[in-house]
Amino acid sequence: MNYFRRALISITRKIPKTLILLLIVLILGNIMLSSLLIVQSVDGTKDAVLKELPPIVSLSFNFEKLNEMMMKGEDFGEIKWLTFDDLDNIAAACGSYIKSYDYAVTTGMQTTSLERAEREGSSYPGFGMPAFTFSGAAIPMFALLESGEAEIVSGRTFTEQELAEGRPVLIMSEQLAEQNNYVIGDTVTIENTLVTYTQAGEERILDTLVFDFDLIGIIAYKNLPVGESEQTSFFGIDTEWERVNTLITPNNFIRQYNEMWMEINREYYQELGMADFFPEEYNPLMGGTTSITYILNSSEDFESFIKRSQDVLNNEWYLFTSQEDNFQKVAQPLESMKNILNYAFYITLGSSIVVLALVLFAFIRDRKKEIGIYLALGERKSKIVLQLVLESLIIGIIGATLAVGTGVFIASMISDAMLPDQLTIEEEFNPMIPVVEDYLAKIDYSSVLQSFDIGLDIRSTVAFYIAIVITIILAQLIASTYILSFDPKKIMM
Repeated sequence: MNYFRRALISITRKIPKTLILLLIVLILGNIMLSSLLIVQSVDGTKDAVLKELPPIVSLSFNFEKLNEMMMKGEDFGEIKWLTFDDLDNIAAACGSYIKSYDYAVTTGMQTTSLERAEREGSSYPGFGMPAFTFSGAAIPMFALLESGEAEIVSGRTFTEQELAEGRPVLIMSEQLAEQNNYVIGDTVTIENTLVTYTQAGEERILDTLVFDFDLIGIIAYKNLPVGESEQTSFFGIDTEWERVNTLITPNNFIRQYNEMWMEINREYYQELGMADFFPEEYNPLMGGTTSITYILNSSEDFESFIKRSQDVLNNEWYLFTSQEDNFQKVAQPLESMKNILNYAFYITLGSSIVVLALVLFAFIRDRKKEIGIYLALGERKSKIVLQLVLESLIIGIIGATLAVGTGVFIASMISDAMLPDQLTIEEEFNPMIPVVEDYLAKIDYSSVLQSFDIGLDIRSTVAFYIAIVITIILAQLIASTYILSFDPKKIMM
């Protein structure tokens, strides 16, 4: 009689022991499978959410680090500001990951030529003339459009020639255009007054610059805030609504204007012996308020792109933030549950080997005479071990199959018990830290939960059966080692 037939007969003859082993495998299998399913479901949820979002990475100045060092009174020395050479080096080293990248040089103008568009029930709290932010673009499909944060509802975007030459062409929000009765093709004349203040606090006008812009596009922002403002700057400006009053124009125009502004101020402050505040060489990226946005080819490139870019940049004053970082922040309960159950899976795997080895060892001791007879008849020890392994595997696979039927249900119960229905993230808003625009998605916890689904797929099923098979084989080999160390005569005694 071969060892396969002996294994089948042994399973059917010793029903109580078979049922005990089957029950143990079913219990341990349910714990292992539910842990595995939840871990894979969290990863699947993250992939599903990120695939729906543009693969964006934002590079920005670490104002929080600067603020912390200032609060502690630490000497941070000379800040290593970002340069265009840094951006070129990142593009050269990580070009295979990058679909496009955009940066926005910013400036501000004080003028009475435009009337600000304010949120209903609010008014401009700033002092002096109304101020407007000008934000630059480096590519026609600039980050605001590429990310889906806004869309052009009238007109067009910039041409490559307009961007390269820094022409005075303008894109504004539909609210601002409506407030000032502008339509596509109009000339927007802005009389910009350059103002400074003397040590006595008196206002002094340095110059007045007049610019004629061609209005080429009107955009509509998505997800504009409603209700009262939750965030205001140091001067009481509604930072959540400020993008409506932001005018978009080529970066090179803003660079030309900023150089002009610095020259005018340098001449004035030179008389006061304070010209050093305005360096001769203008770096548009200095100050940390210029945002750099990378659109990657795929969300799968986040980790590789950021790691390589950090190595190339080698600047602790700047940090990369991705959509994945936003997901990790919002999906904290999922990540915590994943980490706990990840450990639980491996602990259960190790515990299963120990528990099954002890149970199988006890079963083998009860079969000493049977094994002794096999050895006395000349059966090789390897064949006997193979028979024992086969018996355990048949029972184990049956138990694993039963666990597959109940594992999804148990995994759902565990996840429902561990996950909160709602999550409130407290974000501390510091009015002293500049608000730098980034285009990372504002991921909502409720939408993450909607994407979270416990399901059984081929990958998790195969992984589970492999884990069960390995566990049973190791346990049986450990249990078989002791009893087979004796010779047939001693076993029969």
